[in-house]
Amino acid sequence: MTTPLRTLAPAKINLTLEILGRRDDGFHDLASVAHTLDLADTVRLAPPAPDDITARRVDFRDESGNPLPAPQAEIVARTWAHLCAHTGRDLPGRVTIQKRIPIAAGLGGGSSDAAAFLRLANQFWDLALSPNDLASIGATVGSDVPLLLHGGALLMQGRGERITPLPDTTGWIGLLFTPELPLPAAKTATMFSALRPRHFSDGARTHALAAKLAQAQPPSPEDLFNSFDTIVGEVLIGVAAHRRRFATAARAVPILAGAGPSLFLVTAPSDLDAFAALATQLSASGGRAQLVHPLSRHHATAVQPVSVES
Repeated sequence: MTTPLRTLAPAKINLTLEILGRRDDGFHDLASVAHTLDLADTVRLAPPAPDDITARRVDFRDESGNPLPAPQAEIVARTWAHLCAHTGRDLPGRVTIQKRIPIAAGLGGGSSDAAAFLRLANQFWDLALSPNDLASIGATVGSDVPLLLHGGALLMQGRGERITPLPDTTGWIGLLFTPELPLPAAKTATMFSALRPRHFSDGARTHALAAKLAQAQPPSPEDLFNSFDTIVGEVLIGVAAHRRRFATAARAVPILAGAGPSLFLVTAPSDLDAFAALATQLSASGGRAQLVHPLSRHHATAVQPVSVES
């Protein structure tokens, strides 16, 4: 019997996210420096149970192991279907996703689950697919999947499929705050549709930060940028008030994480105690605040055997 495997599905943060313009295919060209975080789901892949009539099963659980409604399990199921079509094989099994990343928060949780599944699948079924093969399959279900297959620090270009690995970074921590807000059904698409040509940029901030990270310098608050910051108040009602509270308490303006609604700041590790106190303060205002640290490429992508399924 094939040994069950597990891997992390880390959240990602876009330290920069510049929208360069709309493409002829309806997507947008991006320039972004992204980094995986130590906030992560755990994804396991195991053989199907002998009495399980479902050949491809995806279970979604909370941090305590309790079953959850599975809106993001759908992206893994679609990835699985694309993988079967690509290989011409049925590939039966069981995937268990233990969620820690807030859902629909701008942190790439669903895409990371899909990327984690592809990493596991390639080894579990001995598929011998190349990184380009996996990225191509992943890109069919989400633009962030290729970057999350790589992990660590990355420069993203194109619609997100052009990935340039950057050196792993240290020397910074982040404070991530996910407010409790009603969200539109197609949040990311709605955010993109609200952009106008005046909101587009030239990618200079992203390339400057990529050059800085290449010299082993950590990001600073001044490096952070997100094109969606200018229009988020039109789409995600309530974010502006949370941003004001965050900025007042931190004495620095946080930026949006991805397409939101999460907000974040970075600082030096010497500010750990101050950021921890700020996280407690923000959590009391209605939402989830937590400290996060950069996660290296090795730790973001490692696959391990599971001796006993729990």
